[in-house]
Amino acid sequence: MKKQGREVVAATSEVDLTFLLLRVFSLIGGILWLLIVPLSPGEKTTLAKALVFFSIYSVLCYLVIFFRPDLLKKVYLASLVLDMIFLSNLVHAEKNFENSFFLGYYLLICLHTIYFGRSFGLLVAVASTLCYAISIYPMLTQIEWTDLVLRIGFFFFIMIPVGLLTEKVKREKKKVEHFNRTLETMVAQRTDKIGTLLDQEKYLREILDTVAHINKLLITAPDISSLLERACTRFAQHGHYGTSWIGLLEKDEIQTVHTSNTTVSSLISPPYKVYDTDDTFYQNTAAQCIRENQSVIRQSAPEEQDPTPWCDLNEIKGFHSVISLPLRANYTASPLGVLTIYTWRKEGFEPEEKEMLSELAGDIGFAIDSFRQRGEVAKLTAQRTANYEETIFSFVDMIEQRDTYTAGHTKRVAEYCELIAKEIGIDENQVRKLYKAAILHDVGKVATPDSVLLKPGQLTSLDYDLIKLHAFAGYEMLSNIEMYQELAVVILHHHERYDGKGYPNGIKGDEIPLLSRIMTVGDAFDAMTTNRIYKAKKEIPEALAELQTFSGSQFHPEVVKAAVKVLSKVKISTSISQLPVSNLEKKRFSYFFNDKLTGLYNEDYLEIILNNLSLNKYKCLHMLHLLNVPKYNKLHGWDKGNQLLKEFAGELVACFPETLVFRAYGNDFAFMSRTHLEIESKALNVFRCIADTEIEVEVHHVDLSAEKTYTVGKLDKLDIQAFDRHQEVISTIQEEHRNSFV
Repeated sequence: MKKQGREVVAATSEVDLTFLLLRVFSLIGGILWLLIVPLSPGEKTTLAKALVFFSIYSVLCYLVIFFRPDLLKKVYLASLVLDMIFLSNLVHAEKNFENSFFLGYYLLICLHTIYFGRSFGLLVAVASTLCYAISIYPMLTQIEWTDLVLRIGFFFFIMIPVGLLTEKVKREKKKVEHFNRTLETMVAQRTDKIGTLLDQEKYLREILDTVAHINKLLITAPDISSLLERACTRFAQHGHYGTSWIGLLEKDEIQTVHTSNTTVSSLISPPYKVYDTDDTFYQNTAAQCIRENQSVIRQSAPEEQDPTPWCDLNEIKGFHSVISLPLRANYTASPLGVLTIYTWRKEGFEPEEKEMLSELAGDIGFAIDSFRQRGEVAKLTAQRTANYEETIFSFVDMIEQRDTYTAGHTKRVAEYCELIAKEIGIDENQVRKLYKAAILHDVGKVATPDSVLLKPGQLTSLDYDLIKLHAFAGYEMLSNIEMYQELAVVILHHHERYDGKGYPNGIKGDEIPLLSRIMTVGDAFDAMTTNRIYKAKKEIPEALAELQTFSGSQFHPEVVKAAVKVLSKVKISTSISQLPVSNLEKKRFSYFFNDKLTGLYNEDYLEIILNNLSLNKYKCLHMLHLLNVPKYNKLHGWDKGNQLLKEFAGELVACFPETLVFRAYGNDFAFMSRTHLEIESKALNVFRCIADTEIEVEVHHVDLSAEKTYTVGKLDKLDIQAFDRHQEVISTIQEEHRNSFV
């Protein structure tokens, strides 16, 4: 009902309200007249019937208007007819010409003239005249014609001014309505324009957000691929962009493509030919953009097929426009690639949007160029680093070539240092730094003479001073190279002691860098647990106990505590020694261990081998004493005697090529084998160099037991004595440490 009421109110006006009120007032007036004015019974009956009739058809009319507001004018026309009939009956029923019912005609004429206009008012006036004339027809003989003309004339006199006024009002109303319509149109247009501008602003804000997000990627992306893929993903997340792709140019072809889909490419694998007119891709906006080095926009045409090599054309179904923008290092540079974006927006790309995308493409191009330049710089830096490392490690290799022990020593120390550092809780970067420093910690020994570096036995004070220089020498070599400056400091102090008695600077306690403290312990542990030329190795528990003994004096207590925990489980090869393996090493050992006359190993090396049997696995020793050599020298001279000894040495090596051959103390020779050999004197007396001489060979065999310790002596001939290992006399701890830790 409320909805129906709102429709009625919308369809009616003030005139309609006037119609309603006049009917109500007429009804009320009739009732009051019936009640107040003295009437005859016949008049009362007639008036009552008229009022009932008037009430019924008035209610019916307004019910029709309420339920069918669109029939408003038709209802008024119908009510006009009924009102005419009703009024004419009232006039006719009153037998007196002086009655006032005829005034109702004036009311009808005025209302309908106002509502329908002057022309309709004239018709109502004519109809009212006819109805009035018919109603008073029986009284015409009793009426003065002037009175009749005056009453009827007023029908028209009232209609004319009211009609003119109504027409003027209607004209003014039309003007007002026209003005209102014009104003409404202008307001609507302005509203639409403002709405369009607001939508455009909102759209451009979205573009701006997309551009801002991608600009952040230019700063945060770790590499080109990540940047371009994430940029395409961000474009695809924009409300109107359906898809986008970026192609990188190389040798006049697009060789690399990036899209928002990083798992399965939506494009056929490149290369795409940009300058080949026979290739379909030549017509693509991306190809045109690269050739012309400027942005290219193309609207979608239903009959045209997009020349982009999509795996599935449904990927871009329904797009309205596509833009391709060159990616350049700067505005005047040649394209490095192309950015292509498809939009599903009917209006296509806005001018401001094109500007923003163009600037963004420039930023992406600059970023690509920067990444490539950064890559070149990184490549050159890596090359320079590699060159430095090759140079430095070549020095390490030189040392390893000089000293077989050092070759494995640096790697073992690096591994021990790594274990200790992790136990202490040092961060990973520092652990890597320590490992590299440990690999290089003996690089300064390249400046140490072989006479000191490879010297067996106890060092002299001068030897010790020379070998101490290797820490500072290594520091000087590395500190001039920027990438090794931090390592150089670690290496400089790796022989400092906790009590300040170390070298080169004599610093103590926590003044010593932490990494150097760790390296000191790792270096000492490896020295103790590996065989050296001049001493046998210690077992791991024994070495760890010794570290604890010197904790707080030579070593930092915190480092020793961590070392004892982690180094107890390491496995150390039993084959580590300073004994020569290659021919080069054997030749170098001749400086100390070769007999100058024969070129064989001397008695010093024989003693070293005898004290490292568990390592070298020699099982059998034959000692050869040449009889009558002094007599031969007396008869033939010392030169002939020396020549005979050289020839004997040569035949001995040729006869026993798989053995280790020694000359000891003049007339004595010896050779060792890893398997047992049965050798008799007669087998050696047939050597050509002594066959026709008075010289004979006396042979003594020694079974080399791993449970024995052997000493080499000289009485009148070579003498080797064996005794139990537990009887071995060892050097003092102080001397041992001095020899071990240099």
